[in-house]
Amino acid sequence: MNMIRSTIVIIWLTALVTAFCGQLIAAEDAPADMTEIMKQSLVRLNISAYRYEQHQPWRHADISERSGFGCAVGEYQVLTTAYNVADAAFIKVRKYGQNEFIPATVKVVDYESNLCLLELDPNAMGEPLKAVEFVDEYNKGAEVNFYWLSSAAQVHDGRGYLDRATVIKSTTSYSKFINYIASNTSTSTTAGQLYCIGRKPIGIACWANQNKEAGLIPAQTINNFLADIADGNSTGFGAVGFKAAKLLDPSMRTFLKMPASMKEGILVADVYNLGTGSDILKADDVILAIDGQSINSNGRYEHSKYERLLFDNLITGKAVGDKVAFGLWRDGQKVQVEAEVKNFKASDMLVPYYEYGLQPEYIVTAGFIFQKLARSYLAAWGDNWAGKVEPHFYHYYRDMAFKPSDQRRDIVVLSYVLPAEINLGYKGLSQLIVKKFNGRTITAIEDIIEARKANPDSKFDVVEFELDNPIVVIDREKSVEADRLIKQRYGVSKLVNINR
Repeated sequence: MNMIRSTIVIIWLTALVTAFCGQLIAAEDAPADMTEIMKQSLVRLNISAYRYEQHQPWRHADISERSGFGCAVGEYQVLTTAYNVADAAFIKVRKYGQNEFIPATVKVVDYESNLCLLELDPNAMGEPLKAVEFVDEYNKGAEVNFYWLSSAAQVHDGRGYLDRATVIKSTTSYSKFINYIASNTSTSTTAGQLYCIGRKPIGIACWANQNKEAGLIPAQTINNFLADIADGNSTGFGAVGFKAAKLLDPSMRTFLKMPASMKEGILVADVYNLGTGSDILKADDVILAIDGQSINSNGRYEHSKYERLLFDNLITGKAVGDKVAFGLWRDGQKVQVEAEVKNFKASDMLVPYYEYGLQPEYIVTAGFIFQKLARSYLAAWGDNWAGKVEPHFYHYYRDMAFKPSDQRRDIVVLSYVLPAEINLGYKGLSQLIVKKFNGRTITAIEDIIEARKANPDSKFDVVEFELDNPIVVIDREKSVEADRLIKQRYGVSKLVNINR
């Protein structure tokens, strides 16, 4: 009888312990507890931002207010997206349990990876923040939860599922980076919100669409970014230095003398003057492999964790200064070449992809407005601008943007003419690309200033344009007084803005 009672007690205790442990495991995974934990890690951003008017580059639009989100990666450091801080004039932060805003400054911003590190003013804070540690974890189909601090400084959360990983263009630059895609999100996602699997932070949101999908910058990119800037000497991520094309046409493969049994490879359609591979690859090379990873004819490789990804990840996922090995089909044979991973500044481009926070470069003389061509200038034409801008402009943007040289560092445009007596007969001219100024070939916008200085005794400035457009002749003696009147009449604050 005693043995039976002992057995019953043991069974009962075992069941109790099992149930208790099960509750502990459930609590460990329960995302509901994260709203309490995240109170010390999440912040809400208030950004005051402005942009310059592209067609009146001496003016900027009224300051606008917007909000964003971030999470702590140090006691006084916050991680957010570069998108959130683009064109920011002032940033302030609110954290849980503190009504006063905390001033924040941009410590490092990387528009290629779309990441930014903010530094908070310790003197304006009460308790320091608790850093989030990102975990490189990817479980396809797993439930994810995302968290953010509301305008009332309360932690809110939403849910979704981890659908896939893909390589897509950054929302702030030309580079392509790996994103996790969360699907069927319970509420709309905003840039900077923190995504987790259970209690493990796996990334921050960088975009969302109307299909209840959100893109996440994953832990591997975030951790690489933080490691890169830890020593105060940020070098950034690699940039692709060539244009690749799918190689699906059997006739093209035959033309390149590729064996019928060789099914892999993408074509190097063009080689840039900037970026990784620009100094080692040649047009019509076929890239068969990168770092030993076979590249199929669609430009993808088989990743051990993420399945098929675009080849760009094998370059943009590396740090500047690393080495990358290309397996090529070149001139009818297989060859191996090695390149150093490189990147570049947007300002180095012939047509800069972005100019966040910068006033456009321009020169106004006698009412003629000369500007540097940039993507932001083209985007001023509104939605679907590629089909609205001058075809000649679009050619430079599409085909030549990554090909600056000593002979051409900028594309200089006569934007339009501010009507004045000195430019009668020319006021209809607009959207022309400058070829020469006073006989000097224009390689960069500052050359216009140098061209005027080089001919001090000349009575006229002479401007020539591409595509056989009319020549402009400006009376120098009259231009001094004309510039004074034009500044006054059109509210031009200054006649020249050159950032270099």
